[in-house]
Amino acid sequence: MTRLIDAYDVALFDLDGVIYLGPRAVAGAVEGVAGLRASGVRACFVTNNAARPAQTVADHLVSLGLPATVEDLVTSAQAAVGLMRRELPAGARVLVAGTQNLVDHMLEAGFQVVDTAADEPDAVVQGYDPQMTWPRLDEAAYSVQNGARWYACNTDSTRPTERGLVPGAGVAVYAVQVTTRATPIVTGKPFRPLLEEALRRTAARNPLFVGDRLDTDIAGANTVGIDSVLVFTGVHGKHDLVAAEPALRPTHIAADIPALLRPARVARADADGFRCGAAHVTAPGGVARIDGDLATLDAQLDALWALAHLVWAGGVVDYETALGDLNAVH
Repeated sequence: MTRLIDAYDVALFDLDGVIYLGPRAVAGAVEGVAGLRASGVRACFVTNNAARPAQTVADHLVSLGLPATVEDLVTSAQAAVGLMRRELPAGARVLVAGTQNLVDHMLEAGFQVVDTAADEPDAVVQGYDPQMTWPRLDEAAYSVQNGARWYACNTDSTRPTERGLVPGAGVAVYAVQVTTRATPIVTGKPFRPLLEEALRRTAARNPLFVGDRLDTDIAGANTVGIDSVLVFTGVHGKHDLVAAEPALRPTHIAADIPALLRPARVARADADGFRCGAAHVTAPGGVARIDGDLATLDAQLDALWALAHLVWAGGVVDYETALGDLNAVH
């Protein structure tokens, strides 16, 4: 039996919504990663969240039963400081609109951290900070308006937690952007710096990115030209997948991480539509229709994959009723 993961040597995992939701592990994540490692696949955890030090994140993973060290992690804060070292002069003044972790990265890189626009920073770097205040955003906005080079660790608009979605770093970035009408240099997904750093560190030959967001994880994988899998454990679901533009479309879909140890879904076109597993999806008169047994989650994911390919191929006017039949998929 050929498994989805058998084509890859490194699995790059997003964290929020894929490995954990707040303090809790996503169902099957710990066992799934263990199974991949037992198969000889390296696991690397790639996160847009710049709030916590890599060691703290590694400790969190260990507490969930998933062995990890800082060498297994790549963060957007690390990507940001790497890029800033290349683009800014030594000892440049940097205003940090982020957590102490981001401050520490700047200090370790030899930058001078300042607190206000009056300190005439050469650059502003912004990252997720749950304790962010309006006065700190004011200073970032003043600095950008005064000509400081502006970096953002990520622009995720939301962040999944065990209780639901909350505003992400992108909300604070947007506040500065709409104020200044400037555009930041973004280091996290879907932009190249973070993923290129992960690929460099792992020396991956055939990497696979595993994520729950189309706009960051899947788009980022497509940006650097690697395969991806969308898992349905976090932010984006069936409606997002079917409506996705080409740049946001994954190579694979899976219910969760353990599904990577099973065969990949393959959607094939026929004279009437697309087939995947036992599911056949057609669109007579432009209205999508699913034929096949939909009693299990796997069967519904087969149908969803066939439906997505049919919609992406064009000619489908109405697919909402068909999606409604897939009630086991969020």
